[in-house]
Amino acid sequence: MGYTTIFEGTFHLNQRLLDSETLYLLEFSRTRRMKRNPEILQDVPDAARTAVGLPVGEEGCYFVNEKWDEESELSIVNYNRPPKTQPGLWCQWIPTADGGGIQWNGMEKFYDYVEWLQYLIDNFIEPWGYVLRGEVNWQGEREEDVGMIWVENNVIISPEDAQELLRYAVSPVSVPKVVWDYLQAVEATGKPLTHWHELVDRAVELGHGEAALWFKPNMDKYLDGWERGFEFEGKVIKMKDSEL
Repeated sequence: MGYTTIFEGTFHLNQRLLDSETLYLLEFSRTRRMKRNPEILQDVPDAARTAVGLPVGEEGCYFVNEKWDEESELSIVNYNRPPKTQPGLWCQWIPTADGGGIQWNGMEKFYDYVEWLQYLIDNFIEPWGYVLRGEVNWQGEREEDVGMIWVENNVIISPEDAQELLRYAVSPVSVPKVVWDYLQAVEATGKPLTHWHELVDRAVELGHGEAALWFKPNMDKYLDGWERGFEFEGKVIKMKDSEL
């Protein structure tokens, strides 16, 4: 299952990446972006990362030596959730062979590709002193799912609001008060939801019928919030891990 999008074209850099930077970005794309314990990683060898002067990062976001704990999984906090600053488990943008640009790695099921490109610009390309520009076209599995990513001077011109897309992808999901009250009621029972199908039934059971009406048209938001937390008027609640 899943959905595959194909990308054609290359984003060009104003000058070639250093070999160490190219290697790091390749390793970054090869490693599953998992939420990790940064304290455990402080003294772990991570040659590609240290060569470019990056810290371990929040929740191990810059760590790339996945082979270190591929059997023991000592540092992994959650295998199925990325560090909270990153939009997904896999980044499939990689340097070109000559280090002069950024392109798709050809792997299937690349999600959050605009958000990931914005992340690379914000965290690597711009801080390292490079300027990215160019156009890449995409074609999804559905015939009508076509488009273009256009970058000029490290700014994603199209699609619009790329920075907002990334912000949404790594932030708690804002919900109305009726939903917030319901989520707090669920937490108070001490019996967290174990499957999204329980949402409506539990809402009715706990006397939160208005919240039940919100879920069906907003299921994507709910699933996002289960991973990143829910926000209402500056307060955040995080649901316990489940089988969602």
